[in-house]
Amino acid sequence: MGDWDSRQYTKFERERTQPSVDLINRIGITPHSVLDIGCGPGNSTNQLAERFPGAELLGIDSSDNMLERARKTYPDMKFQKCSVPDGLSELPGFDLIFSNACLHWVPDHKSLLPKLMDKLNPGGVLAVQMPLTQQAVFYKLLNEFISAGKWEKLNIIHNFHNLTPDKTYDVLSQVSGEVTMWETTYYHVVPSHAAVIEWYRGSGLKPYLDMLGDSEREVFLSELLELVRSNIPMQADNNVLLKMPRLFFTAAKRS
Repeated sequence: MGDWDSRQYTKFERERTQPSVDLINRIGITPHSVLDIGCGPGNSTNQLAERFPGAELLGIDSSDNMLERARKTYPDMKFQKCSVPDGLSELPGFDLIFSNACLHWVPDHKSLLPKLMDKLNPGGVLAVQMPLTQQAVFYKLLNEFISAGKWEKLNIIHNFHNLTPDKTYDVLSQVSGEVTMWETTYYHVVPSHAAVIEWYRGSGLKPYLDMLGDSEREVFLSELLELVRSNIPMQADNNVLLKMPRLFFTAAKRS
């Protein structure tokens, strides 16, 4: 997959930031050191800085484009290019490891989550939010769309690697002294069905669009837009509700 486009991603910055705020508000420690995995354009790192002003923060991401935007927007914060989990060995331990809407892109959560817990200092906390892609209306439509017909070649793309909540718990309970999990479904108000497509162009649609040529991409988006119009109703005020279920969890490391 090509590099991310921070401008596209931040078209819905307020809505994308809200889950990180809700997760931060459930963190029950005051950390001295914080790692923000998948910091993107820095919006979540900034929220962490506001909540924990005395902490030493590091935001990491694998995207040069996102990191450039983060450094420009928040010049007083520290950001670093790093892949997960391979780059974790280069980092110290942290009191809080935080990740908002990122880890579902990383394979093999059965080994990933224990590796993240290993990077915590004693008594530290892992705090994570991931979209429940298996439940999202848009992704159900997208999967049906590419399962048959002329877009079948896109079936080779496997974007998301998050486990079900119960399997996630089973992994965490083996390495954590206390696990808290919850789900929240956000009803994001967007102005049109085209805005639904714009939302996902900044995230889950990107690998599919990267695989298509310019002319194919235009047809693909046009047909997908019609599918969205047919299956997601418009509200009485002509806005559209983008239903987004998300999984949250915190896991404390044994002291």
